[in-house]
Amino acid sequence: MSDYRFRILFVDDEEPILSALRRLMRRHDYDCWFATSGREGLAILEQNPIDLVISDMRMPEMDGAQFLSEVRKRWPFSVRFLMTGYADMSATIDALNQGGINRYVSKPWDDEALIEAIEEGLRIRKLERQKKRLIDQTREQNRELQDLNRDLEQRVHDRTRALESRTADLQKAFRQLENSYDSFVRVFSSVIASRPHLVKGRSREVADLARRIAQRLELDTARLRYVYYAALLHEVGKLSLNDDVLGRSETQLTYRDLAEYRQYPTLGEMALMPIKALRPCAELIRAHMENMDGTGYPDELAGEAIPQGARIIRVARDFVGQQTPLLRDPPVSPAEAFESMKERSGRFYDPEVLAALEPIVNQFTLEPQDDETGRMLPISELRPGMELTRDIVSANGILLMVKGTVLNDSAIKRLTRMSWEDRRHLKVSVTVPARDVHTNEE
Repeated sequence: MSDYRFRILFVDDEEPILSALRRLMRRHDYDCWFATSGREGLAILEQNPIDLVISDMRMPEMDGAQFLSEVRKRWPFSVRFLMTGYADMSATIDALNQGGINRYVSKPWDDEALIEAIEEGLRIRKLERQKKRLIDQTREQNRELQDLNRDLEQRVHDRTRALESRTADLQKAFRQLENSYDSFVRVFSSVIASRPHLVKGRSREVADLARRIAQRLELDTARLRYVYYAALLHEVGKLSLNDDVLGRSETQLTYRDLAEYRQYPTLGEMALMPIKALRPCAELIRAHMENMDGTGYPDELAGEAIPQGARIIRVARDFVGQQTPLLRDPPVSPAEAFESMKERSGRFYDPEVLAALEPIVNQFTLEPQDDETGRMLPISELRPGMELTRDIVSANGILLMVKGTVLNDSAIKRLTRMSWEDRRHLKVSVTVPARDVHTNEE
């Protein structure tokens, strides 16, 4: 396994793009193939086992969505990336649905960020290979156990302990794969939030609050996860709306704007429904703007006809939204937001869900965009030991660092270089150690 070289296939109909990728990949220890069309890419896949496929979206004859869909059918264990731009967002959603892409990479790409994305994708492939090896080893050890003689009791004992150790490794591999899928949902949520002109609905805060409410209502693990994922992605349908509508809060929309805006729950369901694993989330997204009295949209459902998960997301979404320009101008405090929602209990909101929210109200603090503690800092003021409180996503839509990362000198240098290459004054949200705050005050 240590001598194994991962195999990567790049597909793009533009030769200059392939030439740039060839130059980039020469510096890295991978076996690479390059194809100028989907059909040529399929021919290469038929002759060579490929671990990761990176395809352009816009290509003649067979576009990226069609090509990755075929790859998914015939070589399901190959990791699939799509290269495109914001202008192709609807086509990107098609590729997500049809081709089951593992990652979205914008053009033009950043070399270092692209290599990091490739390494992350290959880690997923490596985990799958390890999982298969562990399963094969476990099966082999089971066969050995069946052949053991009753007189070899000590040997059975030793083998059983070895099997338990292998089983623990296998469970760990499964958990890592599950975490990789969770990371994909988070990355796609970050891509949604990075859309220009979008008045942010604070999906991360909505999802965290919805999960806490669901826990208080004692939802089982599977339903709790669907609620969390649906809350993270509840704004996905807004990607299909025009910038003029996206750029205004709900309080500023005209009657004509509202007719278009109210399509976003349905558009969100349509985007996710073809993905089997996300169908329960898609159903919650469609229903999250329904009212208890039947006056909501898009289906005018009422009471228990509205899925419980959708009722939870609605309460979390409006509680957070009233503390931002999305629903109130000027925004209000958590206590004021909750009192306002209590007045519409039973009409808009499920009283049981509001009751589960009430003990959390005084504990809830909306993460500030910029505050007096220096939480939002420019790159030049970052210091080792600071911890990220939000994901960092590049201008190309690539996840650079995840929330919770503790910065060191290497990470700060990388962010400095990325800020310079993106030609933007990047600020990041961090927790500042007490000693640093004291120093700054002095």
